[in-house]
Amino acid sequence: MLKWVRAADAAAVSLTVLGIFVFLFGGFILHLGPVPLRVHGGGRILFLAAALIAIRHTAHPADPLPRRLLRGLRSGPVQSPVSIARAATATRVAVLVAGYFAVVTIGSDPSRVGLQLSPDAVVDLPGRFDAGWYGGIALDGYSFQGRFDRQQNVAFFPAFPLLMRAAGHPLGAFASALPRERRMARLLWGGVFISLIAFAWAAVYLWRLARDTIGEARAPAAVALLGAYPFAIYFSAAYTESLFLLGAVAAIYHFRRDEFARAAAWGVLVGLTRPNGCFLSVVLACLILPNLRGSITNSQKHRITKSLLSAAGPGIGMLLYSAYVRHLTGSWFGWARLHETWGRSYQGLAPVTRAYGWITDEGLLHVIQRFPFDALNSIALIFALTMLWPVFRRLGAAYAVFIVISVVPPLLAGGVLSMGRITATIFPIFLALAVVIPPRAITPLVTAFAIGQGLAAALFFTWRPLF
Repeated sequence: MLKWVRAADAAAVSLTVLGIFVFLFGGFILHLGPVPLRVHGGGRILFLAAALIAIRHTAHPADPLPRRLLRGLRSGPVQSPVSIARAATATRVAVLVAGYFAVVTIGSDPSRVGLQLSPDAVVDLPGRFDAGWYGGIALDGYSFQGRFDRQQNVAFFPAFPLLMRAAGHPLGAFASALPRERRMARLLWGGVFISLIAFAWAAVYLWRLARDTIGEARAPAAVALLGAYPFAIYFSAAYTESLFLLGAVAAIYHFRRDEFARAAAWGVLVGLTRPNGCFLSVVLACLILPNLRGSITNSQKHRITKSLLSAAGPGIGMLLYSAYVRHLTGSWFGWARLHETWGRSYQGLAPVTRAYGWITDEGLLHVIQRFPFDALNSIALIFALTMLWPVFRRLGAAYAVFIVISVVPPLLAGGVLSMGRITATIFPIFLALAVVIPPRAITPLVTAFAIGQGLAAALFFTWRPLF
């Protein structure tokens, strides 16, 4: 096919998508450096698309565009990076649609709305809970008020806000003439786009890792289970979960293939994304242990040295941010001290014993009715701990360590708070689940997970304290 025909078809499809977007959400301004590009009038854009299609078909009627589109959707291998990324993105968009309809039908809890950017439900949709903190960092940078007894943005790590800031420039988030609320909304939508891209990329990495660990036949099931998991809603939000998942899966994937420079780079990103990102160094170090058995040759010593340096990447990322926090606050781990203002302080097994006492005194159903959101997060914790043995048996000790270091520290420092979010990024669970569940049960389980995710989306986007 002629190159100009392909270019015309691509332009027609792009204009059609743009026209539909403008028709649904209204016009916008895209900033290409200092030049603002104003896009208004969905009807005009769709007319240009139709005119381009007509000209193309008149000049080259063979192999029409609709036939090419249908062939493109049907062709290609079922298991490919493109198909995995496309399916992963579809799951994230579906969550946003569910959240939007929850807002306009159920409505938000007015007692808990902490950030309202616009009366328009679409514009305001990404402004939920911690997203406001990330947006504030991206817009104004870090600040410290000289005290550790109140919530401050230093508690949030910088990788995701920096990416939001980069995404916000072409969206016009730093146009001085705009009100602060509109600038924040554009930044948060930029954060949502980053999450969607990061999750699609992470899904491809997970599929590749699954092929190497559980086999090609089971790999798509692992990705589907992760995407449908009830608490996977955070992969559709302006939150760090997608970026953390991408960095963790990519670091382990490259580390297993002795691509230590890439693994280190991804590891540093993980260490700069979330406070618990530094624990990934422990997981990577555990992957080295099988190589330490028996006599070690000089070449093996060289490889082990490189692998240890690579495994240090997540810890280095955390220390880099800690050095900045030391400069800002005078305390290396000031970010950790500030977490106490969110209710995260060491309590040992007190949350567990307290919950057990409630159940024995009042009964399980009564406790669930009193603390429904804690109950949902508790189910996520129990699910993760239940999968500990299958992960150890099917994948190895390093992946089991991933579960332990992901759930035990926050459990001891805050109970089940945000445990659903935490378990969503523990990808070894879904690798092992794809193995232990019979193939005929995968579709029913994915369906059940998706129903739960719809509930979680409705709760989260209507400001219910799912966290």
